[in-house]
Amino acid sequence: MFRATLMLALSLLAQLTHATPQQLMSELQQMRLSSTEVVTNFYMFTGLDADAKYDRRMQQARETFETALANATELAIANGVSDELAAITSDWSGFTRLLSDNRNDMLTRGFPNVRLVDEMDRANIDIVKKVTETYDQLQQSSGIQPSPIVQQARRLSLIMEEITSQYAARGTTNLGQVFMGNSERSLEQMADEFQAGLGELRGMLRGKKVDNILKSIDSKWKFMAESVKNYNKNTVPFLVVSYNDRILMHLKEIEQRFQ
Repeated sequence: MFRATLMLALSLLAQLTHATPQQLMSELQQMRLSSTEVVTNFYMFTGLDADAKYDRRMQQARETFETALANATELAIANGVSDELAAITSDWSGFTRLLSDNRNDMLTRGFPNVRLVDEMDRANIDIVKKVTETYDQLQQSSGIQPSPIVQQARRLSLIMEEITSQYAARGTTNLGQVFMGNSERSLEQMADEFQAGLGELRGMLRGKKVDNILKSIDSKWKFMAESVKNYNKNTVPFLVVSYNDRILMHLKEIEQRFQ
């Protein structure tokens, strides 16, 4: 009896030890997505005259980030990345101050301060980079990596969120070019990268019984790709944001199936 109990305890401990880095990576992925989603919804909020819907979405994305950050911080000690999470927490505090200032400017003056919006955009980029560095460091130190399918789904989700954020900025305000001047890639480059990555994911999933999910992603991406490449002619930020949500949902479903 004692031996059986001991073996069970050791088995559970081994599972927990293995699962902790995977769980932390999942929380870090959510942080990367949510931080950029906050910015996307801010652009929609300002471009649509302080639209209440996007104000709520902005606050929801912020809360999602903070929940993931709290969970990641709890897991950080066991995984040797406490200092990294502390630095991200500090950066997030600075980002949220800029977000609050820009939101208040929009509500009280009817327009945001371009310089502060630029600072907020840069702060988000820095946060995403730091979270990514922590994610990569965790893989190296733990020797544990998500499956190639999960990695590819996460990579595509990040590209999709960045495309939507940049498109929202350009599609809702004539100052979009200023706001998004910090992006290292153009919309067209990101669209090409997403298209190529989606083809790679499709190859990985061949025979995995996820055809309906892939078809749904393809149909929505086809519309988005056309909109992204012709954003100067006919911008449709409402639809792009909506399709972004659905594509991310499908990619998350794939991620969860193959974890």
